[in-house]
Amino acid sequence: MSAYLAEEAPSLPPEQRQQLAQLLLDSLKDPGLIDDEVRALLKSRLDDLRSGKDPGQTFEQVFGEPDIKRQ
Repeated sequence: MSAYLAEEAPSLPPEQRQQLAQLLLDSLKDPGLIDDEVRALLKSRLDDLRSGKDPGQTFEQVFGEPDIKRQ
């Protein structure tokens, strides 16, 4: 760790220390899937749909029955 940062951070105003702390905590979070992983997952799922391995879902299964009243 930078000695300068360790010495200067406590002298910041409370709001800036909080922002710095949040920035540092956020930098530790898992970034999630990277673009290549997402592409591979989507390709695999599309391949399963096309092959019939995954039948998918109907519109009604996803969105429910349409609420259309005809006159």
